Amino acid sequence: MSARHPEDRALNAVRRVRDSREQDSRSGLTRALSVVGTREAELRRAAAQRAEASRFAVGSPADFAAHVGLGAGMATHERQAADRVRDSRLVADEAVRRWQLDRQQVRAVDVLLERRAEARAQDRARHEARELDDLATQAWLRNNPQAVNS
Repeated sequence: MSARHPEDRALNAVRRVRDSREQDSRSGLTRALSVVGTREAELRRAAAQRAEASRFAVGSPADFAAHVGLGAGMATHERQAADRVRDSRLVADEAVRRWQLDRQQVRAVDVLLERRAEARAQDRARHEARELDDLATQAWLRNNPQAVNS
């Protein structure tokens, strides 16, 4: 960011607010991505548990019913884990969009501040050039008095 100038006090305040929002949204994005990772790990564990579940080989009808119930419970758990992954990815996608928007807003203020600083630098350069030109003219006139009389 460029040096602070009194004329830019309000714009610098806007930048601080937008920067704070961008930091908050970046923090939210980090948290959302962490949740996605956690949910994906849960889904992998649920899928692995279901895959590792033993097949029903022999037993009573009650044992078979219990085995089917356990399998259905595992499948339900895996489906719910997949739903949580999907939902957390939606939240993460929105967090990315929000962070990018906030980052663009900070950058827009930075660009305005840079343009103002450049304009002030150009004004200073023109003013200095004008002063140097005036000084050079005065020095030339002092050194060439005959040019003034002609």
